[in-house]
Amino acid sequence: MTGSRRRPLDRGLAVAAAALVAAAAAAGCSSSAAGGPDRQPDAVLALPADQDADAVGGGRQPAFPPSEVHLAVGGSLGVSLTSAPLPHGWQLAGEGDPAVVRRGPDTPLSSCPADSAGCGHTVRQTWTAATAGSTTLTWHFVDRTGCGRGAGGPGTAPTAPAGSGTGGSGTAGPASSCKVLAVKEVRISVG
Repeated sequence: MTGSRRRPLDRGLAVAAAALVAAAAAAGCSSSAAGGPDRQPDAVLALPADQDADAVGGGRQPAFPPSEVHLAVGGSLGVSLTSAPLPHGWQLAGEGDPAVVRRGPDTPLSSCPADSAGCGHTVRQTWTAATAGSTTLTWHFVDRTGCGRGAGGPGTAPTAPAGSGTGGSGTAGPASSCKVLAVKEVRISVG
């Protein structure tokens, strides 16, 4: 290739790169400084899918093994879970030692139209490593029928889906008396 042919291509690549940067900025992506609101977690996990948790609860699949996460002080963990107004769902049962990890805000990763019944949305729960040590976060996959959330049967929507960050943020509380079908632990070491 000659130099004259490369220049339009180089210019085209520069324009394409600028367009990608602008699209990322418009989508809310950024490379903000550590701890900024747009910062991506250093480690990301997803809780098992509901159908897998139901299989564990029904004895059709072995229990979920614990996950191990290692963070530096100041590092962050994001745990994604799907929440829906259904009779079964994930419930944060143990937030770990707040001296080791501090809970941050929940971030919606997907949403449902207001008029869609039974639609699940994905939320990322976040924690930041505060000091060296170790702790365990625990989620229970619970049957909400006949307990604090979703009482009244499968057609009854819970007051606030576990992990939704609205009202009942998926922490131990009204649903703590629900029947536990499966458990997922995340063991965190900071140092």
